[in-house]
Amino acid sequence: MNDELSRSVLAVDFGGTQIRAARVMRDGSILDENYGLTGDGEPGEVVARIIGVVAQSWEAAAAAGDKPAAISIAAPGPIDFARGVILSAPNIAGFANVPICDSVSERFGVPVFLQNDANAAALAEHEFGAGRGFDHMVYLTISSGIGAGIISHGRLLQGATGNAGEVGQMTVDLNDRVYQSGCLGTMEGQASGDHLAKYAASRLAAGQRSSLTKVVADGGELDGEAVVAAARDGDPLALATWQRALAGLGAGTVSFVHVLNPEIIVVGGGVANAGEMLFAPLRDYVRRWTLPGFSEHLQIVPAALGNRVGILGAAVWGWRNQAGQA
Repeated sequence: MNDELSRSVLAVDFGGTQIRAARVMRDGSILDENYGLTGDGEPGEVVARIIGVVAQSWEAAAAAGDKPAAISIAAPGPIDFARGVILSAPNIAGFANVPICDSVSERFGVPVFLQNDANAAALAEHEFGAGRGFDHMVYLTISSGIGAGIISHGRLLQGATGNAGEVGQMTVDLNDRVYQSGCLGTMEGQASGDHLAKYAASRLAAGQRSSLTKVVADGGELDGEAVVAAARDGDPLALATWQRALAGLGAGTVSFVHVLNPEIIVVGGGVANAGEMLFAPLRDYVRRWTLPGFSEHLQIVPAALGNRVGILGAAVWGWRNQAGQA
């Protein structure tokens, strides 16, 4: 086996909708990619689907003369990475306290590592993407929820239990309600894609007029993307919803900038597709409300890796574990 092949990791991006597996080389090239649906059912059934998708990539690697040195999984959290257990998986009913690493390792006979998906994305953007060359970085994902991965002195900051970075649960409005997570007035509750839609829907239900009424009447889905599009077109209700989101996002970002003092914030997730409609006011908010010494040279930029971020992040986590640098 040549030296390049010997450094491969079989990486897994496990989400609420899809399972993705691939062999990843040390230069970031992605080979033998396979997909499957996560689906419903008992945890054991979901784990069996994960193993099935991994097996396809494993067999393709074997046909190419390679045996990956490890399998590494990026999964929704919270997790216990030391024990290889997914403690709770949002959007997957009943998937809690699942020892995923033991199950996969037993099937394939190699070490299996586990990391939270936002942390994995931070590792990927730091190694291969927009955060490359920076020692102090925050990866912020704004999608159906909000999370973050933190790089400090070039290494992933994990905290006591491996779950550092849940910035979406930061309180940004004491006068807001308690959300499903059990946390009060959260950044996620004000700025995530799901909550953009829920807030707009509550305003529609209260009788406010909006072009979004037609989206619902025509059988369309009122989601974060629809709210952003309506705000871009100048719809008053959508603009008010967007301004509320920007205020919550800005307040949370200022708070973690004061705690972490990053050089760069890399922003990914579906809501980041709003582009400068998001980035320009967020940069202005951070510059206005941070103390001197925090934002003068801070960069806030879009993520670079797109849908490759989960696979690449899982792979980086695998390599770092193998090298004793986790």
